[in-house]
Amino acid sequence: MPRLGLKPKFITFDCYGTLVQWHRALETAVRAVFAAHVEASGVNDGRVTNAVEALRTLSMEQQQRPPYRDYKAILQSSLAEVMAGQSLSPRPDDGETLLSYLRTIPAHPEVPAVLQRLRSQFRLAIISNSDDDLIAGTVATIGVPIDFVFTAQQARAYKPDHRLFRHAHAVIGVTPEETVHVGMGQVTDLKVCHELGIHAVWINRSGETLDPDWAPDAVLPDLTGLPELLA
Repeated sequence: MPRLGLKPKFITFDCYGTLVQWHRALETAVRAVFAAHVEASGVNDGRVTNAVEALRTLSMEQQQRPPYRDYKAILQSSLAEVMAGQSLSPRPDDGETLLSYLRTIPAHPEVPAVLQRLRSQFRLAIISNSDDDLIAGTVATIGVPIDFVFTAQQARAYKPDHRLFRHAHAVIGVTPEETVHVGMGQVTDLKVCHELGIHAVWINRSGETLDPDWAPDAVLPDLTGLPELLA
C-alpha cells in the first residue's frame, strides 16, 4: 500500500456515500414513497432507478440556485417535481416519508473500525451538503466520535462552493494545506480540493471514470486502506 507522506492536522470527510450508504437509503426512500401511490407491481426497479437519478440531478441543480434553501426543502421540492414527471400527484406527507429514511443512514461496513483507528492519530471532521438536524442521526449511527460536523446550513452554501470548506477550515483553525479531504464526489469534493490546494483521497466505490483535471493524491475503493495510506 502506498503512503501519502503527509501528517495532516485534520482529516475531513464527505459523509453521504463516502461514510454512509446514501445511495441505498435514497433508493429505499423513493421506493417507499412510490409504494404509497401505486400498486406494488408498478414499483419496479427501473422506475425507481430513474426516479432516484432524477432526484439526485434536480436536488444538485437546486443547491446551486440562489437564494440558499435548506437541504430538506430542496429534497422535498425535488421529489415533488420527480413525481409529477412520473404522472403521480404529490401528497403532503411524501416529503416526510422521504426524509424519514434519510435521518439515520447506516455506515458502510468498514467505516466505524477505520474511523476508530484514525482517531488514535488524527482529529476528524465531516463536511456535508446537509442540514444540521438531518445529518445528526446519521453521524450518531456511525458510532465513532467526530470532532466537527460542518453542513451547508452553517455556511449557507453547498459544495462545490468554496465557502463551505473555508467555513470548516476557519472554525477548525487550519489552512487547506494542513488537511486531507476524503470524499467520493468528483465535482463536490475533488474539484474543490484541486481549486483550494487541499490534499484529496478519492473513494471510488462504484468504479467511476476519473476526470483527470481533478486528479486526487490517492484513489481507494473504500476506506479500508486509508489508515495505512496516511501512516
